[in-house]
Amino acid sequence: MRTAVVRSCLWPHIKVKVVLNTGRRTKATVHITLNFYCVEVVRLCVCVMAAAVIFPLLTWGGYKLLPFDAPPVDSSALRLIYTLRCAFFASIPIVLGVLVQGVSRLKFGTLKPLFKGTWENREVAVHSHYVRDSLHLYLLYFLQLAVLATYTQQEMLKLVPLLTIIFVFGRLIYWVCVVLGSSVRALGFALSFLPLLVLLGANLYFIGSAKGQEAVFQGTPPTTAPPPKPRWWG
Repeated sequence: MRTAVVRSCLWPHIKVKVVLNTGRRTKATVHITLNFYCVEVVRLCVCVMAAAVIFPLLTWGGYKLLPFDAPPVDSSALRLIYTLRCAFFASIPIVLGVLVQGVSRLKFGTLKPLFKGTWENREVAVHSHYVRDSLHLYLLYFLQLAVLATYTQQEMLKLVPLLTIIFVFGRLIYWVCVVLGSSVRALGFALSFLPLLVLLGANLYFIGSAKGQEAVFQGTPPTTAPPPKPRWWG
């Protein structure tokens, strides 16, 4: 019988005890402290609920208090360009993550590509995880934000830079907390993911209720049946 203790790269304070029984049947029994697991789940749930409260407060406070307005843009093409310009600022934390990941790989000698094995060094793995997760959310987030910008009114276009700022702060909070192994990382993830869900719901409503040139599904008016043709025999 052999016993090994495995430490997670994202949760370094969690220790998993694996007992291997060698014989006819190989069994692996994982023992995790139940009390610690329950506390961790409660912390994550509290952080997500806190983000659900903080997100609308930040959006409302920024919309009412920040002294700036969106430039007057009328066409959908100009609104897409405006959204792309805001998305540029949201890409800065991801670029910083790539740079920090490259420096950490040089520092700890992890120079082999990922497809040739796994990165066992935690300092390298956490930055790689942050970059991949941020890229996925970035593409989904600003796809929804670009669609919303084409439907929203001019006075509501101020939400585009506000939601961009919330996304950036959420990613930075998540990055710092995942490096430190803190449960508060759920707060940063929720600040980036909950707005995505709200944008998705708003876009479904706008697409379903739009009419005319903004509609995606245009119903054809019912056509009247043609009059019957006279028969040749009268």
